[in-house]
Amino acid sequence: MIGKPQLLAGAACAAFLAPAAMAQSAPASEEPRDPVLAEQIESDPDTTIVVTGSYIRGQREDGAQPVDVFGQAELDARGIDSPLEFIKSLPSVGPVLGDSNQYGAGGSQGVGSINLRSLGRERTLVLFNGRRFATEPGDGAADTNLIPLFALDRIEVLKDGAASTYGSDAIAGVANFVTRRNFDGIEVAGDWEFVDGSDDNYRVSALAGFDIGTANLMIGAGWQHRSELPTTARDFTQVPYAENPTGWSFLSNPGLYAPLAVVPGAGVTTVGLGVDGNQVGACTALGGVSGVFPRPGASPLPVCRYSYIPFVNLIEEEDRYQVYGQFTADLSDKVSFMAEALYSHTELLELGYSPSYPITQGPNGPGSASAFTVPASNPGYAAYLQQTFAPGTPPRLFTPVLSSIVLFRPFALGGNPLDPRGAGQGQAINDAWRVSGSFDIELSDALTLQTSGTYINSSRTAFSNDIVSDRLQRALNGFGGENCTGTTPGANGCLYFNPFINSAPGNPALGLTNPAYVPGNENSLEVINYITRRSGTEATEEQYIFDAVFAGEAGLFGRTLGYAFGAQYRKTDFATDPINRFSDPAAYPCAIDGDTTCLDDPNDTNFPVGAFTFLGQYPRARLSQDVYAIFAEAQMQVFDGFELTGAIRYEDYGGLVGSTLNPKLSARWQVTDFLALRGSVGDTFRGPLPADLGTAGVSAVAGIDVLGGAYKATDTVGNPALAPETALTYNIGAIVEFGGFNFSVDYWTYEFEGRFTVLPVQAIAENVAPGGLDGTQLVDCSSPFVAYVVFAGGTCTQGTTIGNDISRIRTQAVNGPDVTTSGLDFSVNYRTHLGPVRVSVGGNATYTLEYKFSDFTFNGLLFSPGYDAAGFSNYDRAPGTVSEWRASGYANFQIDPVSLTWSSNFIGGVDDNRCIGQQFCATTPEFGGTNFGRQVDDFFVHDIFATIDLRLAGVTAELQAGVENVFDTDPPEARLEYSYDPFIGTAKGRTFKIGTKVRF
Repeated sequence: MIGKPQLLAGAACAAFLAPAAMAQSAPASEEPRDPVLAEQIESDPDTTIVVTGSYIRGQREDGAQPVDVFGQAELDARGIDSPLEFIKSLPSVGPVLGDSNQYGAGGSQGVGSINLRSLGRERTLVLFNGRRFATEPGDGAADTNLIPLFALDRIEVLKDGAASTYGSDAIAGVANFVTRRNFDGIEVAGDWEFVDGSDDNYRVSALAGFDIGTANLMIGAGWQHRSELPTTARDFTQVPYAENPTGWSFLSNPGLYAPLAVVPGAGVTTVGLGVDGNQVGACTALGGVSGVFPRPGASPLPVCRYSYIPFVNLIEEEDRYQVYGQFTADLSDKVSFMAEALYSHTELLELGYSPSYPITQGPNGPGSASAFTVPASNPGYAAYLQQTFAPGTPPRLFTPVLSSIVLFRPFALGGNPLDPRGAGQGQAINDAWRVSGSFDIELSDALTLQTSGTYINSSRTAFSNDIVSDRLQRALNGFGGENCTGTTPGANGCLYFNPFINSAPGNPALGLTNPAYVPGNENSLEVINYITRRSGTEATEEQYIFDAVFAGEAGLFGRTLGYAFGAQYRKTDFATDPINRFSDPAAYPCAIDGDTTCLDDPNDTNFPVGAFTFLGQYPRARLSQDVYAIFAEAQMQVFDGFELTGAIRYEDYGGLVGSTLNPKLSARWQVTDFLALRGSVGDTFRGPLPADLGTAGVSAVAGIDVLGGAYKATDTVGNPALAPETALTYNIGAIVEFGGFNFSVDYWTYEFEGRFTVLPVQAIAENVAPGGLDGTQLVDCSSPFVAYVVFAGGTCTQGTTIGNDISRIRTQAVNGPDVTTSGLDFSVNYRTHLGPVRVSVGGNATYTLEYKFSDFTFNGLLFSPGYDAAGFSNYDRAPGTVSEWRASGYANFQIDPVSLTWSSNFIGGVDDNRCIGQQFCATTPEFGGTNFGRQVDDFFVHDIFATIDLRLAGVTAELQAGVENVFDTDPPEARLEYSYDPFIGTAKGRTFKIGTKVRF
């Protein structure tokens, strides 16, 4: 492999996002090479061997297919410290996961991804040494956070459909992470990143290689730590409600209560309505906004709106570990063997959520309003009456009985006592084992056989805490606690839960004091733990993959024909289990523990809502899939300078999915010494995953735009009738190269049919509750989309039911609308000398010309009309943020032993599609309209990184230092929870890095 000093000497380390870091097939030494030799190799495309995109050996980086190669030295020179940082820097990549933003990552916090062409992370195939890598269980997308960066030699990125070569998942392209070969020695590395507002990020790794005769053993381990970065550390996340109402909720604590009392002559009756603590100003003192909740045909309700953003994190505390071993051996002059094993572990043990979720269902079924009651015997009741209602008013005059809790959540402005900052809690833990072995057999001088077997086991445990509705009501009544016995509330081990704001000393996230706090009224940790349970799942996926590939050459018409053919078998077993009985719809189907009557009649209003007040449940599932494939490739130089490659693949999924046949044709024409043309056309595909075909569902949450961003539960199920999605892809480009100058441009297009998606919850809600932005609009109960919605109380009443009465939205996997996207890739690099200084400059850019969706129809219903997503945020629709321009550039200066790299990244701004045709993007009943984030501006940042190589007594040390986001540029504003778009900007701000790498 090419070690870092070698590539630094050859100036290739500076090739930022450009194919300048040349990859070698099997160099024999880690020792530095002469700089002149490095440049000779870099300038000779015949020595540039890549393994991605074809099974025919000897492919070149500047070949018929658009493959970019990034060497380990280039990554080091740019200060890349994780696969995520590398992936985010690629202009051809759209929104990716990995920054642990819970609102962007959803249920995949801690998972890394790569999303070529913004086609979806599940449509980019990730390989590790040319074979499939571990995926997030049931998702189909590889988790790039599990990759051992310290062991890599290079990364190869094919920006073209490759299903004809690799099969399903390669519909957008391929990223191949290739490890070092013949590494001999010891390398220890570490770095530290200083992040303002956090306890910093750091990583360490060690790699050792040993030559054992004709064999080589390489082993290594790495640890990366990212510290928590709270939202309160960045002022731009703390936007007033009047400007950005996203992230604020009317379901709060202080909540809205309606007390009942014994009125002489009238009996027990409602005697008032008030926001808890309003007489002492608790809401505003704790950071809330005293507001109103409109109701059609009735007076608005008073509410205390609260922001959950101060309680959550921009970056979660995360630890990643990898242990990697690799063994290669020449068993004879014709047979070689390679075995590799990887264990990776990622853990996020202190995920921060809202102090508690909003109430969407209770013991009486779905619905947010008046789901619970609290008796006058509750310890916080007397103080609540005094702090909420003025002296002489009915609630203070008559004998109290109970209060109906009209609108509230158990914990909000006062925080959750289970966490020092008041946040709700959760965890995500990923584990992966990957073992692979292969034999390379030279059958003759012109034919080789490679056989391989790969086993992958990936698992994920993820949960967040939620409130058990039955237990909450019991505790409100004084019968909470695991050891509660008897019939006397608050006695014999029975505990009360005090729902009132007088139980909270203050807002721990903002450091504010609560004027309503009554010492001694706090809730015990015992009762909080009693009403709180984990809602989540444990999922495991096993993959067994066997490959056999023949590759060779033959003479044909006086020319050399390169060819490859082979077969592959893939078996996938997927299993998911609820994390406990509360998450299990079979064990806890109804709102009341032990009750099963909600299962008796599917047509009544007694719905099986499960245990929790907000989150759904996770049914057990056992799914399996077997895929058989055969494939072939042929390549020939038809005439001097013109190379033609054809490939075809047949895959059989069995069952209702069936089989698919996909061809591809690629060509490269060296027109002159300095000009080459290339192009490809192919039919690519992606087969459904076992989880896509299963009828078991998963539950999640989504902020619904037409309901003012209010979060509602969603239930998604698979579809056994899913057909493979297909795409016609074509690419045409030109390469100009002379002297130290290199320029390339490629036009690319993807035309999808039957794209996998789920029925859009935003469109369902918009069709059910049209014409509004805050959820107070009336529901159209005659709409056929009502079939996908569960309402509060279980029924929809025309003229009465409003949008906020939506409790759950049901959706399923389908073959969705046709999609066409196209664009241009540009790459330019120039290398020269200025006296003793070697200079390299260049850049890459991607311009998305279009990203058009056809009308989305299913079962005769129009879910959404067609649209062009390019240049829009697409926050409420697929495919998410699509910036028209993404670009990066670099300038590298080297004078031994110092290298200095300046790099820049640009992501173009977008328009918020939700604002199209609207005078205001959002409105609030208290402050009217706002256009916050109507246009999300460009994000342009600059980094600088320097290295110096030192040699002493046989030890090579590389010292590293750099600054990311040199000018401390804040991300542009967007109407999202954090008030910025994490797929355009970053919240880290200016950071400083120092590091070292020592080689023995």
